[in-house]
Amino acid sequence: MVTELLIESANLMLIGMVSVFCFLWLLVLAVGLLSKVMQRYFPTPAKEKYIDNIPAASTAVSPAIVAAITAAIHQHRQQH
Repeated sequence: MVTELLIESANLMLIGMVSVFCFLWLLVLAVGLLSKVMQRYFPTPAKEKYIDNIPAASTAVSPAIVAAITAAIHQHRQQH
């Protein structure tokens, strides 16, 4: 009786795993086919290259911000 249940559960597991594998394989094929169709009939337009004339922002941190962060860290460490 136990062996029959084990054989039945192994068969059920095998059928489940094969069906999931087949579904995922078909899904990969469908996505690949859809990707090729979309690229062929609806190609993505090339992005226009442009030069940014806005000067880069300064990366220096304000001393007031550094002082505030330092004070916050010091206060946090004092509480623990």
